[in-house]
Amino acid sequence: MDHYAHLNSLEDIFLNTAGLYSWHFTPELELLSSNHPNPAPLRNIFVLSSCRTFLSDHLKEKNTPVYLYDDFFFLWAAIPVFNNQNQIRSVHFLGPVFTTSVSDTYIREEMNIHNMSIKSKKELLDLIEHIPVIPTFTLNNYIIQMYYALNNVLITAGEIALQNKEKSLPDHDNAAETPSHTSYFYETLLLKSVSDGVPIDNLASILSTAQIGMMCPGNPVRQKKDEAISLITLFTRTGIQAGINPEKAYRLSDTYIQSVEAVNTIPEIIQFIVIMYLDITHQVHELSYTQSHSGLIRECLSYLDLHFLEDIQLEQVAKELGYTKYYLSQSFKKEMGISISQYLTRKRISYSKVLLANPQISMQSISSRLFFSNPSHFSSVFRKLEGITPSQYRKENLP
Repeated sequence: MDHYAHLNSLEDIFLNTAGLYSWHFTPELELLSSNHPNPAPLRNIFVLSSCRTFLSDHLKEKNTPVYLYDDFFFLWAAIPVFNNQNQIRSVHFLGPVFTTSVSDTYIREEMNIHNMSIKSKKELLDLIEHIPVIPTFTLNNYIIQMYYALNNVLITAGEIALQNKEKSLPDHDNAAETPSHTSYFYETLLLKSVSDGVPIDNLASILSTAQIGMMCPGNPVRQKKDEAISLITLFTRTGIQAGINPEKAYRLSDTYIQSVEAVNTIPEIIQFIVIMYLDITHQVHELSYTQSHSGLIRECLSYLDLHFLEDIQLEQVAKELGYTKYYLSQSFKKEMGISISQYLTRKRISYSKVLLANPQISMQSISSRLFFSNPSHFSSVFRKLEGITPSQYRKENLP
Protein backbone atom coordinates (compact mmCIF):
# COMPACT_ATOMS: atom_id res chain seq x y z
CA MET A 1 0.00 0.00 0.00
CA ASP A 2 1.49 3.36 -1.06
CA HIS A 3 1.73 6.49 1.09
CA TYR A 4 -1.50 8.15 -0.03
CA ALA A 5 -3.52 4.92 -0.03
CA HIS A 6 -2.44 4.34 3.57
CA LEU A 7 -3.35 7.92 4.48
CA ASN A 8 -6.75 7.62 2.82
CA SER A 9 -7.42 4.38 4.65
CA LEU A 10 -6.61 5.98 7.98
CA GLU A 11 -8.84 8.96 7.23
CA ASP A 12 -11.70 6.64 6.33
CA ILE A 13 -11.21 4.67 9.55
CA PHE A 14 -11.14 7.82 11.70
CA LEU A 15 -14.26 9.16 9.99
CA ASN A 16 -16.31 5.98 10.07
CA THR A 17 -15.37 4.80 13.56
CA ALA A 18 -15.00 8.09 15.46
CA GLY A 19 -16.70 10.73 13.31
CA LEU A 20 -13.33 12.48 13.09
CA TYR A 21 -12.77 14.67 10.02
CA SER A 22 -9.50 15.31 8.18
CA TRP A 23 -8.22 18.53 6.67
CA HIS A 24 -5.29 19.23 4.34
CA PHE A 25 -3.72 22.72 4.36
CA THR A 26 -0.75 24.35 2.65
CA PRO A 27 2.12 25.59 4.89
CA GLU A 28 0.44 29.03 4.63
CA LEU A 29 -2.75 27.39 5.99
CA GLU A 30 -4.82 27.61 2.85
CA LEU A 31 -7.32 24.75 2.69
CA LEU A 32 -6.60 22.20 -0.05
CA SER A 33 -9.13 19.50 0.81
CA SER A 34 -11.31 18.04 3.55
CA ASN A 35 -13.69 15.11 3.92
CA HIS A 36 -16.09 17.29 5.92
CA PRO A 37 -19.38 17.79 4.03
CA ASN A 38 -19.59 21.50 4.97
CA PRO A 39 -16.02 22.66 5.63
CA ALA A 40 -16.39 26.44 5.19
CA PRO A 41 -17.75 27.46 8.66
CA LEU A 42 -15.25 25.38 10.64
CA ARG A 43 -12.41 26.33 8.34
CA ASN A 44 -13.20 30.02 8.83
CA ILE A 45 -13.31 29.65 12.61
CA PHE A 46 -9.88 28.05 12.62
CA VAL A 47 -8.00 30.26 10.17
CA LEU A 48 -9.35 33.46 11.76
CA SER A 49 -8.60 32.39 15.32
CA SER A 50 -5.63 33.21 17.52
CA CYS A 51 -4.31 29.62 17.40
CA ARG A 52 -3.17 30.15 13.82
CA THR A 53 -0.37 32.43 15.04
CA PHE A 54 0.70 29.86 17.61
CA LEU A 55 0.83 27.13 14.94
CA SER A 56 2.95 29.28 12.61
CA ASP A 57 5.43 29.97 15.41
CA HIS A 58 5.52 26.29 16.36
CA LEU A 59 6.25 25.15 12.80
CA LYS A 60 9.17 27.58 12.53
CA GLU A 61 10.90 25.70 15.35
CA LYS A 62 9.59 22.13 15.20
CA ASN A 63 7.97 19.63 12.86
CA THR A 64 6.07 17.73 15.56
CA PRO A 65 2.26 17.55 15.93
CA VAL A 66 0.52 20.09 18.14
CA TYR A 67 -2.85 20.44 19.85
CA LEU A 68 -4.58 23.74 19.16
CA TYR A 69 -7.76 25.28 20.53
CA ASP A 70 -9.48 27.95 18.45
CA ASP A 71 -11.52 30.92 19.68
CA PHE A 72 -14.58 28.71 20.14
CA PHE A 73 -12.46 26.27 22.15
CA PHE A 74 -12.77 23.46 19.64
CA LEU A 75 -9.71 21.23 19.86
CA TRP A 76 -7.69 20.51 16.69
CA ALA A 77 -4.63 18.35 16.05
CA ALA A 78 -2.16 19.79 13.53
CA ILE A 79 0.18 17.25 11.92
CA PRO A 80 2.94 18.67 9.69
CA VAL A 81 4.35 16.91 6.64
CA PHE A 82 8.04 17.55 6.00
CA ASN A 83 10.67 16.59 3.40
CA ASN A 84 14.21 15.26 3.84
CA GLN A 85 15.48 18.77 4.60
CA ASN A 86 12.87 19.11 7.39
CA GLN A 87 10.99 21.73 5.39
CA ILE A 88 7.22 21.79 5.94
CA ARG A 89 5.40 20.70 2.78
CA SER A 90 1.83 20.76 4.12
CA VAL A 91 -0.17 20.45 7.33
CA HIS A 92 -2.88 17.88 8.00
CA PHE A 93 -5.49 18.42 10.69
CA LEU A 94 -7.80 16.14 12.63
CA GLY A 95 -10.83 17.74 14.23
CA PRO A 96 -12.45 19.62 15.60
CA VAL A 97 -13.24 17.53 18.68
CA PHE A 98 -14.26 17.85 22.28
CA THR A 99 -12.39 15.79 24.84
CA THR A 100 -15.37 15.78 27.18
CA SER A 101 -19.09 16.35 26.85
CA VAL A 102 -19.73 20.08 26.56
CA SER A 103 -22.87 22.21 26.83
CA ASP A 104 -23.51 24.49 23.87
CA THR A 105 -24.06 27.41 26.28
CA TYR A 106 -20.44 28.49 26.03
CA ILE A 107 -20.51 28.22 22.23
CA ARG A 108 -23.59 30.46 22.13
CA GLU A 109 -21.79 33.04 24.25
CA GLU A 110 -18.82 33.02 21.88
CA MET A 111 -21.11 33.43 18.87
CA ASN A 112 -22.62 36.52 20.49
CA ILE A 113 -19.17 37.93 21.20
CA HIS A 114 -18.21 37.43 17.54
CA ASN A 115 -21.44 39.13 16.38
CA MET A 116 -22.41 36.21 14.17
CA SER A 117 -25.62 36.46 12.15
CA ILE A 118 -28.62 34.34 13.09
CA LYS A 119 -28.07 32.21 9.97
CA SER A 120 -24.39 31.63 10.82
CA LYS A 121 -25.27 30.78 14.43
CA LYS A 122 -27.80 28.17 13.35
CA GLU A 123 -25.37 26.70 10.84
CA LEU A 124 -22.63 26.39 13.46
CA LEU A 125 -24.94 24.94 16.12
CA ASP A 126 -26.08 22.29 13.63
CA LEU A 127 -22.43 21.41 12.97
CA ILE A 128 -21.61 21.24 16.68
CA GLU A 129 -24.10 18.41 17.14
CA HIS A 130 -21.80 16.25 15.01
CA ILE A 131 -18.47 17.19 16.61
CA PRO A 132 -17.21 14.01 18.29
CA VAL A 133 -16.19 13.63 21.91
CA ILE A 134 -12.86 11.77 21.90
CA PRO A 135 -10.70 11.23 25.01
CA THR A 136 -7.18 12.63 24.79
CA PHE A 137 -5.62 9.15 25.06
CA THR A 138 -7.52 7.96 21.98
CA LEU A 139 -6.80 11.14 20.04
CA ASN A 140 -3.09 10.77 20.81
CA ASN A 141 -3.11 7.35 19.13
CA TYR A 142 -4.83 8.76 16.03
CA ILE A 143 -2.22 11.52 15.78
CA ILE A 144 0.68 9.08 16.15
CA GLN A 145 -0.76 6.86 13.39
CA MET A 146 -1.31 9.74 10.99
CA TYR A 147 2.11 11.26 11.69
CA TYR A 148 3.71 7.91 10.85
CA ALA A 149 1.62 7.56 7.67
CA LEU A 150 2.62 11.06 6.54
CA ASN A 151 6.30 11.10 7.50
CA ASN A 152 7.31 7.48 8.15
CA VAL A 153 8.51 8.62 11.58
CA LEU A 154 7.31 7.06 14.82
CA ILE A 155 6.73 9.42 17.79
CA THR A 156 5.35 9.07 21.31
CA ALA A 157 2.42 10.91 22.88
CA GLY A 158 4.89 12.97 24.91
CA GLU A 159 6.21 14.55 21.71
CA ILE A 160 2.81 16.04 20.81
CA ALA A 161 2.99 19.72 21.72
CA LEU A 162 0.20 21.66 23.40
CA GLN A 163 -0.83 25.23 22.80
CA ASN A 164 -0.30 26.65 26.27
CA LYS A 165 1.06 30.10 25.52
CA GLU A 166 -1.08 33.16 25.86
CA LYS A 167 -3.82 33.37 23.25
CA SER A 168 -4.04 36.59 21.28
CA LEU A 169 -7.18 38.54 22.07
CA PRO A 170 -9.23 39.98 19.21
CA ASP A 171 -8.30 43.61 19.77
CA HIS A 172 -6.23 45.95 21.88
CA ASP A 173 -9.18 47.12 23.94
CA ASN A 174 -10.01 43.61 25.06
CA ALA A 175 -6.36 42.88 25.75
CA ALA A 176 -6.28 45.74 28.21
CA GLU A 177 -9.27 44.22 29.98
CA THR A 178 -7.66 40.85 30.63
CA PRO A 179 -6.30 40.70 34.17
CA SER A 180 -4.13 38.01 35.66
CA HIS A 181 -5.69 35.26 37.74
CA THR A 182 -4.56 36.98 40.95
CA SER A 183 -6.24 40.26 40.05
CA TYR A 184 -8.83 41.71 42.41
CA PHE A 185 -10.85 42.79 39.38
CA TYR A 186 -10.71 39.35 37.83
CA GLU A 187 -12.30 37.80 40.92
CA THR A 188 -14.78 40.65 41.33
CA LEU A 189 -15.80 40.39 37.69
CA LEU A 190 -16.45 36.66 37.91
CA LEU A 191 -18.27 36.58 41.22
CA LYS A 192 -20.49 39.57 40.49
CA SER A 193 -21.48 38.03 37.17
CA VAL A 194 -22.39 34.76 38.94
CA SER A 195 -24.42 36.57 41.61
CA ASP A 196 -26.22 38.58 38.91
CA GLY A 197 -26.76 35.55 36.69
CA VAL A 198 -25.11 37.38 33.78
CA PRO A 199 -22.13 35.66 32.07
CA ILE A 200 -19.11 37.81 31.18
CA ASP A 201 -17.55 37.90 27.74
CA ASN A 202 -14.79 35.52 26.66
CA LEU A 203 -14.07 33.74 29.95
CA ALA A 204 -11.96 31.06 28.24
CA SER A 205 -9.57 33.69 26.89
CA ILE A 206 -9.18 35.20 30.36
CA LEU A 207 -8.44 31.78 31.84
CA SER A 208 -6.02 30.76 29.11
CA THR A 209 -4.06 34.03 29.30
CA ALA A 210 -3.86 34.09 33.09
CA GLN A 211 -0.30 33.98 34.34
CA ILE A 212 0.87 30.81 36.04
CA GLY A 213 1.28 31.40 39.75
CA MET A 214 3.64 29.86 42.30
CA MET A 215 1.30 27.38 44.01
CA CYS A 216 2.97 24.61 42.04
CA PRO A 217 5.97 26.07 40.15
CA GLY A 218 7.18 24.10 37.16
CA ASN A 219 3.90 22.23 36.74
CA PRO A 220 1.42 24.39 34.79
CA VAL A 221 -1.19 21.61 34.55
CA ARG A 222 -1.25 21.14 38.33
CA GLN A 223 -1.37 24.92 38.77
CA LYS A 224 -4.34 25.16 36.41
CA LYS A 225 -6.11 22.39 38.31
CA ASP A 226 -5.57 24.23 41.60
CA GLU A 227 -6.89 27.41 40.00
CA ALA A 228 -9.92 25.51 38.69
CA ILE A 229 -10.73 24.04 42.10
CA SER A 230 -10.46 27.47 43.73
CA LEU A 231 -12.77 29.02 41.12
CA ILE A 232 -15.30 26.19 41.33
CA THR A 233 -15.42 26.65 45.11
CA LEU A 234 -15.99 30.40 44.72
CA PHE A 235 -18.68 29.86 42.08
CA THR A 236 -20.44 27.39 44.37
CA ARG A 237 -20.47 29.71 47.38
CA THR A 238 -21.64 32.66 45.30
CA GLY A 239 -24.38 30.56 43.72
CA ILE A 240 -25.63 29.45 47.13
CA GLN A 241 -25.68 33.07 48.32
CA ALA A 242 -27.73 33.92 45.21
CA GLY A 243 -30.34 31.31 46.14
CA ILE A 244 -29.27 27.97 44.63
CA ASN A 245 -30.07 24.96 46.80
CA PRO A 246 -26.85 24.20 48.77
CA GLU A 247 -27.08 20.43 48.37
CA LYS A 248 -27.51 20.79 44.61
CA ALA A 249 -24.66 23.31 44.39
CA TYR A 250 -22.20 21.19 46.39
CA ARG A 251 -23.08 18.06 44.42
CA LEU A 252 -22.40 19.96 41.21
CA SER A 253 -19.13 21.29 42.66
CA ASP A 254 -17.93 17.80 43.60
CA THR A 255 -18.69 16.51 40.10
CA TYR A 256 -16.67 19.24 38.41
CA ILE A 257 -13.73 18.98 40.81
CA GLN A 258 -13.53 15.24 40.18
CA SER A 259 -13.70 15.87 36.44
CA VAL A 260 -10.89 18.43 36.61
CA GLU A 261 -8.67 16.02 38.55
CA ALA A 262 -9.28 13.30 35.94
CA VAL A 263 -7.94 15.25 32.94
CA ASN A 264 -4.35 16.04 31.99
CA THR A 265 -4.33 19.01 29.64
CA ILE A 266 -4.86 22.73 30.20
CA PRO A 267 -7.56 23.04 27.48
CA GLU A 268 -9.61 20.31 29.17
CA ILE A 269 -9.26 22.00 32.56
CA ILE A 270 -10.35 25.35 31.15
CA GLN A 271 -13.31 23.68 29.46
CA PHE A 272 -14.54 22.40 32.82
CA ILE A 273 -14.09 25.81 34.49
CA VAL A 274 -16.12 27.47 31.73
CA ILE A 275 -18.84 24.81 31.80
CA MET A 276 -19.18 25.02 35.60
CA TYR A 277 -19.25 28.82 35.46
CA LEU A 278 -21.94 28.94 32.77
CA ASP A 279 -23.92 26.18 34.46
CA ILE A 280 -24.14 27.87 37.85
CA THR A 281 -24.61 31.35 36.32
CA HIS A 282 -27.50 29.98 34.28
CA GLN A 283 -29.08 28.48 37.41
CA VAL A 284 -28.88 31.85 39.19
CA HIS A 285 -30.35 33.47 36.09
CA GLU A 286 -33.28 31.03 36.14
CA LEU A 287 -34.04 31.90 39.79
CA SER A 288 -34.94 35.41 38.70
CA TYR A 289 -38.07 34.14 36.92
CA THR A 290 -41.20 33.78 39.00
CA GLN A 291 -44.29 31.73 38.29
CA SER A 292 -46.33 34.94 38.52
CA HIS A 293 -45.24 35.74 34.96
CA SER A 294 -47.03 34.17 32.03
CA GLY A 295 -45.26 31.69 29.80
CA LEU A 296 -44.89 34.33 27.09
CA ILE A 297 -43.19 36.81 29.41
CA ARG A 298 -40.89 34.17 30.93
CA GLU A 299 -39.88 33.18 27.40
CA CYS A 300 -39.33 36.83 26.47
CA LEU A 301 -37.31 37.55 29.61
CA SER A 302 -35.13 34.53 28.95
CA TYR A 303 -34.45 35.68 25.39
CA LEU A 304 -33.69 39.27 26.47
CA ASP A 305 -31.38 38.17 29.28
CA LEU A 306 -29.38 35.97 26.93
CA HIS A 307 -29.13 38.53 24.12
CA PHE A 308 -29.01 41.93 25.85
CA LEU A 309 -25.37 42.33 24.85
CA GLU A 310 -26.46 42.28 21.21
CA ASP A 311 -28.03 45.15 19.29
CA ILE A 312 -31.47 43.52 19.25
CA GLN A 313 -34.66 45.36 18.29
CA LEU A 314 -38.30 44.75 19.21
CA GLU A 315 -39.06 43.42 15.71
CA GLN A 316 -36.32 40.82 16.06
CA VAL A 317 -37.51 39.71 19.52
CA ALA A 318 -41.11 39.35 18.31
CA LYS A 319 -40.02 37.37 15.27
CA GLU A 320 -37.84 35.01 17.33
CA LEU A 321 -40.70 34.33 19.78
CA GLY A 322 -43.37 34.00 17.09
CA TYR A 323 -45.60 36.91 18.08
CA THR A 324 -46.54 40.23 16.52
CA LYS A 325 -44.55 43.24 17.65
CA TYR A 326 -47.68 44.96 18.97
CA TYR A 327 -48.94 41.97 20.97
CA LEU A 328 -45.55 41.25 22.53
CA SER A 329 -44.97 44.91 23.39
CA GLN A 330 -48.38 45.34 25.02
CA SER A 331 -48.18 42.05 26.94
CA PHE A 332 -44.71 42.84 28.25
CA LYS A 333 -45.66 46.36 29.38
CA LYS A 334 -48.80 45.05 31.09
CA GLU A 335 -46.98 42.40 33.16
CA MET A 336 -43.62 44.08 33.75
CA GLY A 337 -44.70 47.71 34.06
CA ILE A 338 -41.93 48.84 31.69
CA SER A 339 -41.25 48.48 27.98
CA ILE A 340 -38.88 45.96 26.42
CA SER A 341 -36.55 48.82 25.53
CA GLN A 342 -36.51 50.04 29.15
CA TYR A 343 -35.85 46.49 30.37
CA LEU A 344 -32.87 46.13 28.03
CA THR A 345 -31.50 49.47 29.18
CA ARG A 346 -31.72 48.41 32.84
CA LYS A 347 -29.98 45.11 32.08
CA ARG A 348 -27.18 46.93 30.29
CA ILE A 349 -26.74 49.46 33.08
CA SER A 350 -26.60 46.60 35.60
CA TYR A 351 -23.95 44.86 33.50
CA SER A 352 -22.00 48.10 33.15
CA LYS A 353 -21.26 47.92 36.89
CA VAL A 354 -19.29 44.74 36.24
CA LEU A 355 -17.22 46.52 33.60
CA LEU A 356 -16.76 49.61 35.77
CA ALA A 357 -15.09 47.41 38.40
CA ASN A 358 -12.06 47.30 36.10
CA PRO A 359 -10.52 50.80 35.77
CA GLN A 360 -8.64 49.72 32.64
CA ILE A 361 -11.88 49.62 30.63
CA SER A 362 -12.63 53.06 29.21
CA MET A 363 -16.01 54.78 29.34
CA GLN A 364 -15.94 54.88 25.56
CA SER A 365 -15.50 51.11 25.43
CA ILE A 366 -18.33 50.50 27.91
CA SER A 367 -20.78 52.84 26.17
CA SER A 368 -19.99 51.35 22.76
CA ARG A 369 -20.25 47.76 23.95
CA LEU A 370 -23.63 48.41 25.57
CA PHE A 371 -25.04 50.28 22.56
CA PHE A 372 -25.20 53.78 24.00
CA SER A 373 -24.61 56.47 21.38
CA ASN A 374 -21.64 57.96 23.27
CA PRO A 375 -20.15 58.17 26.80
CA SER A 376 -22.31 61.21 27.64
CA HIS A 377 -25.48 59.28 26.79
CA PHE A 378 -24.29 56.34 28.87
CA SER A 379 -23.46 58.63 31.79
CA SER A 380 -26.84 60.34 31.60
CA VAL A 381 -28.80 57.06 31.60
CA PHE A 382 -26.61 55.58 34.36
CA ARG A 383 -27.15 58.63 36.57
CA LYS A 384 -30.91 58.57 35.99
CA LEU A 385 -31.16 54.94 37.09
CA GLU A 386 -28.44 54.80 39.77
CA GLY A 387 -28.39 58.34 41.16
CA ILE A 388 -24.68 58.85 40.50
CA THR A 389 -22.46 59.02 37.42
CA PRO A 390 -20.45 56.01 36.18
CA SER A 391 -17.24 57.80 37.20
CA GLN A 392 -18.55 58.29 40.72
CA TYR A 393 -19.66 54.65 40.89
CA ARG A 394 -16.23 53.49 39.74
CA LYS A 395 -14.45 55.71 42.28
CA GLU A 396 -16.66 54.51 45.16
CA ASN A 397 -16.23 50.84 44.29
CA LEU A 398 -12.49 50.70 43.79
CA PRO A 399 -10.51 48.94 46.57
